[in-house]
Amino acid sequence: MKLSLHNERRHVRDGWKAALFVLAAMACFAVVGLIGHRLPQALKPFAPSAILIAVLGIGITRGATWLESESLASVGLKLDRRFLAQFAGGMLIGVALIAAAAVAVCAFAGVRLTATAAPALQVELKLAVMFLGGAIFEELLFRGYAFQRAARGMGTWPAILVFGVLFCLGHLPGNLDVGWPLLSLAMANLFAGAVLQSLLYVRTHSLAMPIGLHFGWNLLQESLGFGVSGLSSPHAWFHVDLGSQPAWLTGGNFGLEASAWALAVVMLAVAASGRSRQGPLLADSHHSA
Repeated sequence: MKLSLHNERRHVRDGWKAALFVLAAMACFAVVGLIGHRLPQALKPFAPSAILIAVLGIGITRGATWLESESLASVGLKLDRRFLAQFAGGMLIGVALIAAAAVAVCAFAGVRLTATAAPALQVELKLAVMFLGGAIFEELLFRGYAFQRAARGMGTWPAILVFGVLFCLGHLPGNLDVGWPLLSLAMANLFAGAVLQSLLYVRTHSLAMPIGLHFGWNLLQESLGFGVSGLSSPHAWFHVDLGSQPAWLTGGNFGLEASAWALAVVMLAVAASGRSRQGPLLADSHHSA
């Protein structure tokens, strides 16, 4: 990225647009944290923070596109039948990937799932809203405006790799005591997942499938009782017994995302997506970076 703010046509460079958007997204977390602490206790069962972060993500995206005289549809947010169908398709992909990884660790890594009492409907709805809000915001950040401007400035694959690294950094657990070998495997898994979601955007020029995949992946992973990026929930449908196999096979306390079996499943999905017929890649314009 060139350090000068403007290009030869006196337009703000795409690299700076991407960087400024990422900073604005980070500010959204501060806003949610500030407001979240002040919300009435009666509202907290409805996952207001997840709703707020999604609204803020859409808001800063709309502001960025407005400055360019563009619409939300230009970054892949056009809420129509096609969007809903692609969202459902992406959700099915996410569910299928997690289900395949869960079957693999149960069959080959000695993990056992034991059914527990089903959580209340209100709890399930809150979890769904929480994961959906998070998926919307993260895909707006990692596959939305900033990613697309970076791709236009530096090229599609460099942008996919850069934002894959940013996606991993955004999912580092607060407690790094999981150990560096397991954490490295988890980061590799998350990076592969980020590449897959970026390829889905490149193929469809819509954020529907990435959002759906992200949502389905997290929701089923939590429902099965596995940790989600190192975070566990007491409201799962199953209790997970990791057994005695090494953590790099079971995923350990980090969750399925730290399992070698899950990484194999995601890598197969990346390979399949890469072999599929793609739409035109995002326009490359290196001089605007």
